[in-house]
Amino acid sequence: MTLLAEIRNSQIQELQDRVSALEEQVGLLLNLSNVADVEVVELREVGREQAKLEIIELFSTVEGPVYFSDIQARLGIDYDLVVEVCGELIDEGAISLDNNSV
Repeated sequence: MTLLAEIRNSQIQELQDRVSALEEQVGLLLNLSNVADVEVVELREVGREQAKLEIIELFSTVEGPVYFSDIQARLGIDYDLVVEVCGELIDEGAISLDNNSV
């Protein structure tokens, strides 16, 4: 093979690699276009004690593990408040932590 043919083959391979990388990036961008399917959670202004009561009530109605984000979505309570209140409930022994869920 001549030097010119080797250079062309190398350039062709480089272009094929770049096309593959672009195809992968386009695929990722297309997946991002599905963001419109994400549920928006409307948060309510809830005090700590009210949040605690509502979270306890929620646990009395569900079976199995529940994620903090599930609690937030179902009750409309700020995520940080959910985590704090669940931490208190865990410390009190009212609920238990199980593989990143409560």
